[in-house]
Amino acid sequence: MSRSLEIYSNGQIVERDDDQPIKIIETEGEIKQLLQALKFSRATTFTISSDPSPPEIDIPEPRGGRRINAEGLKLLTTFEGCELHAYDDGVGVWTIGYGHTSGVAPGMTITQAQAEAFLQDDLEIFESAVQDAVSVSITDAQFSALVCFCYNVGAGLDGFGGSTLLRLLNEGNYEGAAEQFLRWNKAGGQPLLGLTRRRKAEQALFLEQAWQPFLTFEEGKVRVLKLDNPLMRGEDVRQVQTALKKVGFSVDADGVFGNGTDQAVRQFQQQKGLIADGVVGAETRHRLNV
Repeated sequence: MSRSLEIYSNGQIVERDDDQPIKIIETEGEIKQLLQALKFSRATTFTISSDPSPPEIDIPEPRGGRRINAEGLKLLTTFEGCELHAYDDGVGVWTIGYGHTSGVAPGMTITQAQAEAFLQDDLEIFESAVQDAVSVSITDAQFSALVCFCYNVGAGLDGFGGSTLLRLLNEGNYEGAAEQFLRWNKAGGQPLLGLTRRRKAEQALFLEQAWQPFLTFEEGKVRVLKLDNPLMRGEDVRQVQTALKKVGFSVDADGVFGNGTDQAVRQFQQQKGLIADGVVGAETRHRLNV
């Protein structure tokens, strides 16, 4: 028999004995700061002290004030996109605005002004995370590229905080760090075109090069997706379906290009003034941000 605690973002803690829930603890939302600390910390262990408060210790002044630059903000908002209606990101996380996830629930809607406010709140968190993690001198472009990267992959040990990219950068190996961006282009173990384009754009910004060409970049042979017999299927199909769901179409992200996906693609193309042929090529992918 084993006991475990599950901490939820709404402030509830569930205690389980093996798989059987035996207790639910209400924290009245006070868990929020703890969750944020755990999510963004690079610590590998934690302890619960028996003392009621920490001893007198000198805490260094936090590095503050550094913000993402205009090019970085444009890159981030272009790849994130903005949705004013809550959507499932495809892996069960409800999302709204520019990739905002905290406190989002099904059916939630916001205004553009609220989306911008959420973005600024989220950016401050990731800007601070990058400042805390990087111990070498970096340019504004490098800082902005890292904020974009961190915003997408996370700041903790399973993201930027534990990455080889950060380790090489703090060793002063800027070139090696830049090469690491492209290793973060996979989901489910498979490289995705959308993530490849984003990583190449972030790498270009880090190197102070033009990043805009990667908005429509296609590397190697990228499949043109369409209704076919036998039905096309795969992760690239699921990615398109997820993007269609994100913009309001009722389609199952099952990785199978069937009639429902075909109809959704044609409707989307018509809305965007494209040829409504149901063929997901470069321009349709670009408009879907995948």
